[in-house]
Amino acid sequence: MCRMIAAVGGFPVSRLAEGLRAMAVNANEGHEHELTALGDRFQHDSGWGAVFRAGAGLERVRSAAPCFRDPGFRTLGEVRSDLVVLHARRAKNPRTISTVNTHPFTVRWRGEEWAFCHNGEVRDTGQLTRDPALAPEGSTDSELLFFHVLTALDGGGGPGELTAVLSRIRDFTCVNCLLVRPSSILVSTRRAPDSTTPRYYTMWRADGEGPAGRFALVSSEPVRELADGWRPVEDGSTLALTIPR
Repeated sequence: MCRMIAAVGGFPVSRLAEGLRAMAVNANEGHEHELTALGDRFQHDSGWGAVFRAGAGLERVRSAAPCFRDPGFRTLGEVRSDLVVLHARRAKNPRTISTVNTHPFTVRWRGEEWAFCHNGEVRDTGQLTRDPALAPEGSTDSELLFFHVLTALDGGGGPGELTAVLSRIRDFTCVNCLLVRPSSILVSTRRAPDSTTPRYYTMWRADGEGPAGRFALVSSEPVRELADGWRPVEDGSTLALTIPR
């Protein structure tokens, strides 16, 4: 189980990082979910990562340390970009905590740069197929899901196509994911119908305008300090975030 936050447009990356940190320590006062009552006993402490647009491509940074203890996490405040994705991991198995298992995952595929973050678990990884040219570096179901998605996309990777690919996944807790290109982020949501924590697995969106211009946000939780007017992304749907012009 993980926490994710992403933005396109004119938004300070430092504030996004503050929002992720609050979610990672279960101290986000702007939102309550089913596990909020666990307080600081429920932390997303299994690594953090970021990907952001740099020039015409994507740049990534990852660490297996918790974002709320890693001094390197503070360097995100120096990033200037109009497309940013941040992820804090909570590993089910502590033995899997390592940099190669930390989101976002990135790859160059069919002439494009791609990045991917996931929240949830695909229990039956045997259903996840991949092109032999896509070789996992780590051992997570999330990286396998990323390669499964890329292998299955054959119509340009639009929102409807991603929704269709994920709709065929079975035996999972949640397949909320962010599929990233240098020009856009696809936000796809799907939680298990019998989920006991549906609010925890709901993705949220908001829009606004700041000193640097218009922006759009998505997050695992509404973060009051970042924007007003948060609303849930419909379960089973895919939302496209593109850089405002």
